[in-house]
Amino acid sequence: MKKSLLYIAMIAVLFAGCRQKGDVYFDPSDQLNMAYTTYAGQFEAIWHGLNTHYVFWSEDSTEWDLVYKEMLPRFQELDSAYKKNGTIPDSLTFIGMYQDVASTLIDHHMTMQIRDVHTNKPYVYSPGKEEVNQRDYVQGQSYGVAAMKEAIDGFVKEGLLTSGTWGKRGNYVNFFGVRKVDTKKIAYYWQNNFYMTSTRQAGILDTDDELAQQYTKNIESWLDMCLNDEDLLGIILDNRCNGGGQIADMSIVVGPFISEPLQYGNLRYKEGPNRYEYTNWIPAIADTMDIRNRRDLAEQNIPYVVLANAYSISMAEISSAAIKLLPTGCMIGERTFGAHGQLYSLSTVFHDGTFGDPNGKHYVYTSSLQTQFLEGGILEGQGVTPDKSILQMESGYAGAMEKAIDYIKAY
Repeated sequence: MKKSLLYIAMIAVLFAGCRQKGDVYFDPSDQLNMAYTTYAGQFEAIWHGLNTHYVFWSEDSTEWDLVYKEMLPRFQELDSAYKKNGTIPDSLTFIGMYQDVASTLIDHHMTMQIRDVHTNKPYVYSPGKEEVNQRDYVQGQSYGVAAMKEAIDGFVKEGLLTSGTWGKRGNYVNFFGVRKVDTKKIAYYWQNNFYMTSTRQAGILDTDDELAQQYTKNIESWLDMCLNDEDLLGIILDNRCNGGGQIADMSIVVGPFISEPLQYGNLRYKEGPNRYEYTNWIPAIADTMDIRNRRDLAEQNIPYVVLANAYSISMAEISSAAIKLLPTGCMIGERTFGAHGQLYSLSTVFHDGTFGDPNGKHYVYTSSLQTQFLEGGILEGQGVTPDKSILQMESGYAGAMEKAIDYIKAY
């Protein structure tokens, strides 16, 4: 993954547009900018850090200068109260103020960890998660690995899947299943995060842990069936409740099924400290280099369904958007989380992405680049919309699975 991103970075530098350099350079990760001792100083360090490193200013409607003007006096009031009476703001007050700072920012990867300057107590705030949890179709629903695992076990019990196996490698969990339809087969695969490239490179672990070994076997079994089984009727990649992961996995879940590289969008970084200093757009491509024995699904007219929900995040959304572009591809489920700005930055080249110190007074986890999809444009904060919508609140986890199977059988 790093090699491919370094290659992208080199292209970005070569083709960066002409621009006027920023008048003031602010390095938000400089330890000097972590040396504040006041609430106001903390707010200013975070505000300036986002002013420099936030990658979505071209798309975000937040009036960032107005945020500074309105919020600085409020943080100064906290300092005055502490100086006069030793008053420490309670949790609701403190995190509420940072909600007022960042709640309208569209970066759905963003997580802010802020420590009280006097007590060192940490507070965590994710504006994207807060927004998603307020969506009407999410209300009353359980999204997460535990819920997904329970649902998949139900698929087997209820006959939606004929058979299947669980694998677990560290914190990574996956499931390979088969649905038989007469003499044909549907290959089903779910994972909680995209970790396929690293797993395949590492191979079977030298361990007695059967679940860890099965994790790798599940990847290979799904791929083998998808690429080589003459009785393959269709493919289901279940991206629901998948937290994202390696963008390199695009060459595994898309690359093997196309005859030539697929451009699914464009990417760009910030090339300077000012808000609107961007590189030119760089093509975002799913390539075919990792899998040599490819199977052109369009040529063989084999349907490929990807399932997604509100907690399909990052790579789970990006891969869904790419599969939608395939001639036999179809996305079924809900509008996704909306976190498409990939998380990688070269601080010596670009002025974007995460800043601060995870063990320090503040740490802001934020996107490194913009993703512009060929279908829909920049969807940060909005999410990818399915071809066929089916809501969990109406049909549970099984509803989308049933619809995927019916779609493949009728294709």
